[in-house]
Amino acid sequence: MAGDKLGHRGKNLLPRGFGSRPWLFQTYESNKNQSCTFLNLLNKSLEKRILPALKGKVCLGCYGEWLLLSDELTRECFFQSIISFSKIYIPTFPESPDFFRANVSITAPPNTTKCIIVLVYSEKTFLYICSPERKRWNKVPLRYFDRKTDSLLGASAIHNRQLFVVTTGEETLAIDVDPLVRGCVKMTVIDELRVCPVVSEWDTYLVKCAGNLFLVLVHCYGFAQAIIHVEVRQLEGSCNDMHWRRVQDIGDHAFFLAGSCGRSLPENKAWGTQRNCIYFPENYNEGLRLYKFCLDDQVLDFTLLPESKSGWNTIQWVFPMKKKQTAEEDIFNSSDVSKSEETDSSIIGQEAEIERDTPRRWDELPIELLELLFSRLSLVDCLRFPSVCKEWSKASSFSRRGVIWPWLMHLPNLKFGSCKFFDPFNCKEYTLRSDAVVGACDHLALRFSKDGWVVVTEGNKKIFMLNPFTGQVIKLPPAPTLPFKDYIFDGISFMSDPTSPDFVVYGFVFQICGEFVEISSWRPGEEEWTLLEFWPDIPFYPTSNNPVLFQGEYYCLGRKGELGVFNPELKTWNVLSEPEPIYPSVPQMENEFCHLLELDGDLISVFRTDELKKPIRVFKLNQSKMVWENIEDLGNMTLFVDHRNSIAIRSPEEKYANRIYVTSRAVKRLETERYMPVSFPFRFW
Repeated sequence: MAGDKLGHRGKNLLPRGFGSRPWLFQTYESNKNQSCTFLNLLNKSLEKRILPALKGKVCLGCYGEWLLLSDELTRECFFQSIISFSKIYIPTFPESPDFFRANVSITAPPNTTKCIIVLVYSEKTFLYICSPERKRWNKVPLRYFDRKTDSLLGASAIHNRQLFVVTTGEETLAIDVDPLVRGCVKMTVIDELRVCPVVSEWDTYLVKCAGNLFLVLVHCYGFAQAIIHVEVRQLEGSCNDMHWRRVQDIGDHAFFLAGSCGRSLPENKAWGTQRNCIYFPENYNEGLRLYKFCLDDQVLDFTLLPESKSGWNTIQWVFPMKKKQTAEEDIFNSSDVSKSEETDSSIIGQEAEIERDTPRRWDELPIELLELLFSRLSLVDCLRFPSVCKEWSKASSFSRRGVIWPWLMHLPNLKFGSCKFFDPFNCKEYTLRSDAVVGACDHLALRFSKDGWVVVTEGNKKIFMLNPFTGQVIKLPPAPTLPFKDYIFDGISFMSDPTSPDFVVYGFVFQICGEFVEISSWRPGEEEWTLLEFWPDIPFYPTSNNPVLFQGEYYCLGRKGELGVFNPELKTWNVLSEPEPIYPSVPQMENEFCHLLELDGDLISVFRTDELKKPIRVFKLNQSKMVWENIEDLGNMTLFVDHRNSIAIRSPEEKYANRIYVTSRAVKRLETERYMPVSFPFRFW
């Protein structure tokens, strides 16, 4: 028996149900044995096991139940079934490769003659290939890189007898597998990926699904490298005319990503998987997060796995070889459906009966009750209020007293020009259509908002302003080009309403080492941007959010907590000697975000991480002493922060006061130091 083989005297080594549905398989080194953790995707529970057979082994990849392992000392390689623990040996590596930078593509199960293994390294210009029947690994150099500074990115997949690999130059190479086995390279180059210029980094995955090949890009933003979005593209064309097309639907399948590998499976509610969704783990200091991105509504959410540890040696998805469902599961699911349908039908019937018995006389409501009703409405409902009936339209004396607060905005579907908004106080979602974003051919990024206007950038050059409520669009000249920047501005802001004569748009560009600042300005009627360059004596290390207009000047927050100030009248840039920076040097925290806000003549700075267990730190600038003072209580203030835009308001109601709304899934109440999970599907205030 497997347990006897492994010296566990018949103990059950694997979780119940393992091998019949997808599991996330994680390993890390303990002092005596190889410890493993298995994630049940259905209930997000973790089960720990000790598997001595994996001690001292590095997991390079998997195919179904088969793990491809290599001994760290002997370099011996073999496939091992995680269910039966049987082994299939393959040639030993001739050298000591860096396994942790390797990605493996496998054509078929290792117990078949069609199995070919290709090993691709990130930042290398060669690859390894072999099969269980061959006596050695072949090292194949890719001469394509001889005249380039690019290298392999790591992601790879075999599709239609071609090996697809992505390069650091954002190109995709399609290499014929059959000649590759003989050491020959026959290759086609696919056009550049053209990744969204606003993102700072991205992870790349290639996934085969229903006879098609998909490319998944996980976007990160800012110095903190926070995951903010997931993009999917599908390979189209044939032979020398292949290209990637951006899609928002992968059908009835779900994608599973880990390491540099990606797999797909049909939706199965008994497994806890949902169609048109992408699942992937990510390590943080607080533990392991399991992300889920839904393509239907572009929602990115995550679950912090209980009792998980960071610093895993390997993280792999292990899949069933065949889709299985027991009779018990069939009965369970069918009974649930029947019960659900019966309950819903009963409720619908009761609602219909109530509707028939309740008269609708909205026009007879007293004015006092209308005022109370109006005070509870969101902005959109306030605008719709007078159109309900003739009597309500007469109540215009109080229809202009609606309280306004920030909404989350997102562009989920460029094909139809959809603009989605989420009201965080009333938990309502609204959808508007804008012709300005219909069929946009390149990445759109929401950059700054003020007075109902939103600054939008498209690709590396295009920039325009959009009022999604009125449909007005203001086109701006192409952004200026800089030799060390390939995207539009680090920060954007504008002065006054676009209809005002003193309306000006400002774009800020910072060199990452803090030695150079460029500020561009544009006024209506001008054909190009006016550029100002500054080489300050004091380096300024910028954050990733927009500047704040404060007392007629633009204030920028540095990563140390220092302030840089641009005076638009004098056209000067200065790094203030006061207040004293919060950090004595540039912090090395990779996941910290810094935000600057203004409210009622005060400057407020917020320092937070993407880790929910770490506290958010808030400071207010004492302008008389010019020092940052720590705030433990916001009073009646409410803060809204995201990776680009941040807003502070006086809370319209006490229950919303002393809160910080962030777009990374949680609301922070300062008086209790507690996070309340919410589902924010958007990322821009």
